[in-house]
Amino acid sequence: MEHPLLFDLGNTHAKLLDTSNQEIHRFSKEDFRAFLEERPKRMLFGYASGDKLIFKGLKNRIRYVSTFDKAPLESRYESMETLGSDRWALCNAHFLEGHHNFLLVTMGTCITYNVVKDGVFHGGAISPGWDMRYAAMNMMTAGLPLAKYTPETSLLGTSTSGSLNAGVDVAIQKELDAMIADYSSSFQLNHVLICGGHSGRLSNPLKNYIFAPVNYELHALGRLYEYYAENGTL
Repeated sequence: MEHPLLFDLGNTHAKLLDTSNQEIHRFSKEDFRAFLEERPKRMLFGYASGDKLIFKGLKNRIRYVSTFDKAPLESRYESMETLGSDRWALCNAHFLEGHHNFLLVTMGTCITYNVVKDGVFHGGAISPGWDMRYAAMNMMTAGLPLAKYTPETSLLGTSTSGSLNAGVDVAIQKELDAMIADYSSSFQLNHVLICGGHSGRLSNPLKNYIFAPVNYELHALGRLYEYYAENGTL
């Protein structure tokens, strides 16, 4: 089997797994482009939530994950054309790992909740992620400063910056607890996986759930690539 370059192109950076040696790279968009130009014959497989123009003019063979691909999961989502390829790919890969009833939560630019029940993707929810919440409060008000995540946040903010931290850092964790409990109960799900770049911020307060390994998204793409290769859909 060919050793592809597995990529996850986001809004601000790109991650790549070279399956020939299992090396993982993280790039700015400019460095990502330069890296690809040095490997013109390697197949690229993955998804891009960022600007796909970065691939323009390259000779690489690019295979995007599509929500319309033949996949192991069935779907009852009403707008597959707008479903994020990353949500779809991660849920399918986790299903291929032997999990049939689960909630998959991604922690990135947005937070997504994804319900899979009896091998069927049903949908879920999307809410603003950490940085988006901080940016929105700063940009949409005249007096609130731009705050940033801090692991020392407490429930009681005794300053404006502390109050912003409590309204994001603490509130996100409360939201997650409540949403996960509701989804798990309503759909009788027996497994919760949390992944994404900001998932590490939750490891202490959310001990009852499984946290994906670092760079799980890239390894999930590898599992999906194997499925495509086995079923002749590359």
